[in-house]
Amino acid sequence: GIAALVNEATSFRFDGSDLMPGQVGAGSFWTGMTDYVSGVSDLDTVLAEIDASWP
Repeated sequence: GIAALVNEATSFRFDGSDLMPGQVGAGSFWTGMTDYVSGVSDLDTVLAEIDASWP
């Protein structure tokens, strides 16, 4: 399981979205960054949507 992987790992990483509320980190942030990187949305739109979803 995950516990064994973490225990045996030589490094363990997480990103800023792990510290965000679930609806942001796994929701609007993830979707927004994916849309931005793929060219679907511009940065200002993505940031506004992430900000609006913050509880």
